[in-house]
Amino acid sequence: MAPLSSMARKLARSKFGQRALTQPDGLGILKQKPTTRAYGGLALMALSYLTGLPNLAFLSYLSVKMSKPMTIAIGGPVVFLLVHIMFAAGVYLAGQNYAVNLLQWATKRFLQKYA
Repeated sequence: MAPLSSMARKLARSKFGQRALTQPDGLGILKQKPTTRAYGGLALMALSYLTGLPNLAFLSYLSVKMSKPMTIAIGGPVVFLLVHIMFAAGVYLAGQNYAVNLLQWATKRFLQKYA
């Protein structure tokens, strides 16, 4: 409990902590209708989940079938990197505004409880 209290006191003195404490309570941004950009970002995030594992499974299958382990050794990290880039682009498009508001709300709750 003491480490959380000391961390909360330090956070309350920061600019972000002060801003979080002065924000009105609630998550009103979640009640607004998402934009087309947000839907596109959510679609990219879902697509990254839906394509990552099947692509790795297919590369594994090809690697075993052709007896070439370099197929998965090189293709696996490439697929992994592309899926993460796709997910990051989806997060960027889906809404930095959602993330910031949610983080400020969570910070305010944390500070109210422990500071």
